[in-house]
Amino acid sequence: MFTSAVLCCLTLSTLAQQEVDPAYRQGYEKIDKKEIYSWIEFLSSDELAGRDTGTVGYNVASKYVASEMEAMGVQPGNKGSFFQPFSMVRRQRLLNEAYLSIKGADGKEEKIELKGKVGVVSRRDVRWKERWVFAGKGTGSDSDSRDVFHGLPVKDSVVLIAPDKSEAGRWAWGARAAGARRIVVVSDEQARRRIGSRLPQRARYRIEAEWSPAGDDEIVYITSDIADKILKRWDTSLDKMRKSGSGGRILDGAEFELVVELKETIDKTRNVVGFIPGSDPKLRDEAVVIGGHLDHVGEHDGKIFNGADDNASGSTALLGVCRALMANSRRPRRSTVIVFFSAEERGLHGSRYYVDNPTLPIEKMVCMFNMDMVGRNEERRDRSGKVTEKAADNVDCLHVIGSKRHSLELDPWIHKVNGPIGFKFEYDEEGVWNRSDQYNFAAKGVPVTFFFAGFHADYHKSTDTIEKINFDKVVRTARLVYSLVFEVGDRPRRLRNNRL
Repeated sequence: MFTSAVLCCLTLSTLAQQEVDPAYRQGYEKIDKKEIYSWIEFLSSDELAGRDTGTVGYNVASKYVASEMEAMGVQPGNKGSFFQPFSMVRRQRLLNEAYLSIKGADGKEEKIELKGKVGVVSRRDVRWKERWVFAGKGTGSDSDSRDVFHGLPVKDSVVLIAPDKSEAGRWAWGARAAGARRIVVVSDEQARRRIGSRLPQRARYRIEAEWSPAGDDEIVYITSDIADKILKRWDTSLDKMRKSGSGGRILDGAEFELVVELKETIDKTRNVVGFIPGSDPKLRDEAVVIGGHLDHVGEHDGKIFNGADDNASGSTALLGVCRALMANSRRPRRSTVIVFFSAEERGLHGSRYYVDNPTLPIEKMVCMFNMDMVGRNEERRDRSGKVTEKAADNVDCLHVIGSKRHSLELDPWIHKVNGPIGFKFEYDEEGVWNRSDQYNFAAKGVPVTFFFAGFHADYHKSTDTIEKINFDKVVRTARLVYSLVFEVGDRPRRLRNNRL
C-alpha cells in the first residue's frame, strides 16, 4: 500500500497542469492585485497601530475583514457570528522598577535599584521579606559531608547561591533537595539573558481559561555586582567567599525586601471565522480550512510596527481566496472554513483556542492551509550582515512547510495546481514548522501546509511597510491556495492521513 501511494504521488507530481482548471477559472481570475493592494494598505496603516492583540487597532482590523467577507456573501462561521471571542492573561514583569531594600539593625535602609540587573523565573509577584542565607556555590547534596546547606534554615529563607558555570545543574538539585523554594542565583549570563527579548516588550500571554499561578519554585537571577553590594554589609564579597572556600552563613542583622512586580491584565480578543457551504450534500459536512494570523506586534518606543508582510499579506491573500470562491459559478463540493487568527505573535494562542473550541469537528477537517508572510522576496544574511541570498533572486520562490508530514497525497496536489502559477518551491524552512498557526491543527492530526515567502531584514521591525510588498506574489499565493481548496475540496475521498 505504501509503495502504491508513493507511485501515485510521483505520477501526480509529473502531471502538473499548465492551465487553470475551467471548473474554477472564473474565481481564479477575480483575485486582483488592485484589491490586494487596498486590503494591505488598510491593514498595515498607521491608524491600526500595529494590530496588537487586545487593542483597538486589532479590533478594527477584525471588524474590517469580517465586513469584507460579509459583503462578498461569506457566511458567519461561529453560531451566527463572524467572531470567536476569548480572553488572554497578559503578564508583564516590571523589571525596570525592581529593587532590593536592606535595612540594618541601626535602622538605616539601603535601596538597591535592579534595573538591567535582574531576571525572574516565577509565575507570582516577587515580594520577598524573609531572612536571607548565603549558601556559597550551592552544590551540596544530602550524601555529601561538605553539604553547604546543612545547618542553614533554607526552608524558611531566601537562599542566595553563587554557582560556578560548570555546576549550574547541581545547584538547582541541591537547593531544592534541601527544601529551598525561594532562590536567588548570582549569574550575570542568566540575569541578562532573561531580560533580553527579540521584541521590545516584556509581556507574556496565556489564554485566560488555562492560566494558573501554580508552581512551587521561584528563582531570581542577579548580577555579580549586585551580590557584592549585598555582601559588603558583612565585610565580604563574592571573590573573597570563593577564594576562602567558606560555606554558608545566615545574613543576620538586616531586614530584606526584594520586589519584582508582576502586572496582570485581561486582554479580550477574537478570531474571525467565515464559512462557505460545500455544493455536494454528501460531502459538505467536511471542510477545507484556510487561515492566517491577523495580529501583529503593535507599537514600541514610539514606533508603529505596521506588519505589512507579517501578516497583512497573508490576511489579504485569505480575503482574495474568499473573493474567488464567492465569484466562481460553482463552490467546491466540500465546505470551506476561513479563520483569521488572533494572538499568533503571542504564542499561537488564537489558533490553539480555535482547535480546542472548533466551529467544525476536528475529524471533519480534511486539511488546513496557512498563509503567513507571503508578500516579500526572501533575503538571507550571515552573522556579519553580509547578504548571502539576494531578494531579487527569490521573486518566484515560496517555502512549502509541512506538506509531507501527515499525508503523502498533499504535496503532489500542490505541484499540480502550481503549473500556471509558476512558483519555485523550497523545502528548507521546516525549522519554522512550530512557529505559525498550522502547527496547532497538525497537533490534532489534521494534514496541513504552511506557505511562507521567507525572512527579510524588516522582520518584526517598524520598517515592514507596504511599499516593500511584492503584490504579484500575494496574488499568486492566493491563487495557489484557492486552486487547492477546489482540488482537495472536490476529491471523491478525503486525503489519506499517513499518521493515522
